[in-house]
Amino acid sequence: MVAIGIALAAVFLMLVAVGTIPRIRNNRSLAAAAADVRNAVPSVKVIRPERAVTSSLTLAATTQAIQDAIIYARTTGYLKRRFVDIGDRVQAGQLLAEIESPEIDAQLRQARASLVQGERNLDVQRASRELAKVTMDRYVAAKAENAVAAEAVDQSVAAYKTAEAAVAASEAAVESSRAAVERYVNLTSFQRVVAPFSGIVVQRNVDVGALITAGSPTDNTAAAPTNLTGAPNGLFEVAQIDHLRVFVNVPQPFAPNVRRGLPAIVRVRGRLDQPITASVTRTSSSLDPATLTLLTQVDVPNRSGQLMPGMFVYVDFQMAPSGTRWRVPATALLFDGQGTRVAAVSANTIHLQAVEVGRDFGDTIEIQAGLDGREAIVAQPTVTLNEGQRVTPIETDRTR
Repeated sequence: MVAIGIALAAVFLMLVAVGTIPRIRNNRSLAAAAADVRNAVPSVKVIRPERAVTSSLTLAATTQAIQDAIIYARTTGYLKRRFVDIGDRVQAGQLLAEIESPEIDAQLRQARASLVQGERNLDVQRASRELAKVTMDRYVAAKAENAVAAEAVDQSVAAYKTAEAAVAASEAAVESSRAAVERYVNLTSFQRVVAPFSGIVVQRNVDVGALITAGSPTDNTAAAPTNLTGAPNGLFEVAQIDHLRVFVNVPQPFAPNVRRGLPAIVRVRGRLDQPITASVTRTSSSLDPATLTLLTQVDVPNRSGQLMPGMFVYVDFQMAPSGTRWRVPATALLFDGQGTRVAAVSANTIHLQAVEVGRDFGDTIEIQAGLDGREAIVAQPTVTLNEGQRVTPIETDRTR
């Protein structure tokens, strides 16, 4: 029994030795490899920041007529004649339609008759005033000779003052009648509907015989309304399209570069190979607090008429850098709880440098502050890079 126990113990010790010795060797190998990794100096790809140059910004927009007016009626009546339809070119002051307003015509005749009546009444009052003045002068002269009673003189003076007041009232009535005549003359002039400027009739909403109410919209009978609400519009809509305007919302990082006269290229969706040269006409000079964008108007020449209002277009701006800026790849930035930083290599040592970013172009980003352009920046830093870590830089000329 003792011999058997000794033999079993020997076998057990032999098995333990066989399993433990390789494990110890593996642990020693792993420890040595880990030490080699810790002590090894990693290689990193570094680039030099590029000075920011003119860059392109493309924004989507919709074209609009340089002038667009919806023409409402200023008088009430029936449409007597219509001289234009949608698509017709018109000149400034050209007659578009005539409105028949018999009530306005009758009111004008009545106002003119009232004016004549008032003028005749004014003549009567002036004659009465002259008579009252002559009578008063006679009584005043007779009083100086004590030929009349003082009461008669006072009555003549009061009669003259009454006549003067009557003349003033008649003059006011005449002025009122003249104003009424002028008003109805203006209303009758509105029976002629004319084009406010040269352009194209893009909407016609009435036909001959339609009832027209001053200042009220009419039912659309010719074409879909151009407004977004779909509500009835005026008699006509005239648009000037020899020039078009485009409103774009420029993001805040690019807003300081947008100035009047800034060149722009307008490309029509579906015809990108036919760019049109345009320029910035004006800006709102303030940012929209909701979108943090600058409303910018771009005027587009369209004398050939190849563009139409309402077309979807792309507007390209050539943005010059403002101030001293540098451009680095977007992959070179580190974002963490300590802010935005880049891994700069100096004397083969990592230094995490805080920077202030500017405009984002997708694959590259402009740096507004934090760099002087002489740094070697790690192109694709990893989270394993730490402040003060030794590295082997591999410099390249490419920043993308």
